[in-house]
Amino acid sequence: MHKQQKNKMFRFKRLPALALLGASLFLAACQTDNIAVDRGTNNQTTPTLTASPSGEVFGQGNVRVALLIPQTAPGNGARVALEIRNGALLALKDFGQSTIQLVIKDTIGQAATAQTRASEAVGEGASVILGPLFSASVSAASAMTQPAGRPIIAFSSDASVARRGVYLLSFTPQDDVRRIVSYAASQGRRSIVAFLPNNAYGAVVDATLRQVAGRSGMSVVQVIKYERSGAGIETAIREAATLFDNADSIYIPEGGGIPSALLASINRLKLPLEGKQVLGSGRWESVKLSDPALSGAIYPGRDVTKFENFSSRYVSAYGTKPGVNAAIGYDAVTLSVELIRRHRDRAFKPNIIENSNGFAGINGIFRFRKEGTAERGLAIYQVTNGLGQLIVPAPGSFGISG
Repeated sequence: MHKQQKNKMFRFKRLPALALLGASLFLAACQTDNIAVDRGTNNQTTPTLTASPSGEVFGQGNVRVALLIPQTAPGNGARVALEIRNGALLALKDFGQSTIQLVIKDTIGQAATAQTRASEAVGEGASVILGPLFSASVSAASAMTQPAGRPIIAFSSDASVARRGVYLLSFTPQDDVRRIVSYAASQGRRSIVAFLPNNAYGAVVDATLRQVAGRSGMSVVQVIKYERSGAGIETAIREAATLFDNADSIYIPEGGGIPSALLASINRLKLPLEGKQVLGSGRWESVKLSDPALSGAIYPGRDVTKFENFSSRYVSAYGTKPGVNAAIGYDAVTLSVELIRRHRDRAFKPNIIENSNGFAGINGIFRFRKEGTAERGLAIYQVTNGLGQLIVPAPGSFGISG
């Protein structure tokens, strides 16, 4: 729907917000003299490495980084794990062969195994753990890493498992809601009818939507929950029928076939859509935008300005097109390498990881909040001629206050 090349490392240049790492990935913490120094705990030393770590071992560096992914999990987990692994190895080839030793461990998609693998990683001298993927696995793994003072940079999108020392590199529903609702309010939208699934994702979106709408000056938020079935969607639309006259926005954050199904039901019931703005989410990357009912809809999305070049390189290496998770794997390893190069023994201290100026990766800029979630700079797209067309670019840097 949307549209880097191997290069030698550049020396860092001082910039107002971000520093440059290299041509294929602009990923580095900004001006370090703006970082608050944790003077009481800066004497961190590099852990002692065991001779033979358990798992796949890549690179010849003297700092060990563990990557925990569900390589043999059933269902979609193994596919996501493969993308993360491929992206991580591409980053290692580009930037990190002589800086880190990457040890890949299979969690099989189970929390107990993730905990065991995390314990292994700590015992083997890993300085940081990348992953796991699933929220239960992140919680279980952190029980081993936090007492040992080793940070996790995980891939779950469940913000409830994040905290200081357990950072999420993923895209969260909360950031998605903040971006699209704030943008809609800036365009004069004041009342939303939101159709949300009756599940945990829907509950998170509901809570964030009400908070952001209130701060943005929206006067009315009406939330209709639906079951994920044809009958459930039809029932939800009938329930919302009396709300349409006073709404200026229709919010449908789920992806896949849900937006088309909801809008088709709205049209069958001849509910008024004229003058109303349809709002989507980052999950619309999975939506078939060729549906005429979606024309004019707007949604937030990741910054893809660097992704096309990355995609070409990934295809050359692996023979298949990457998704967002491949870029997350790439960014996780590149972030680790560059923090080590810049900060050595202090690389994974909280005040270094939580640099308020942030980092810029394949999927755009991001920074870690103290509570562990990642704030990402998102673009705004509009469905035009069956494609997502960029109408508001993603920001190139974060504001000072964040």
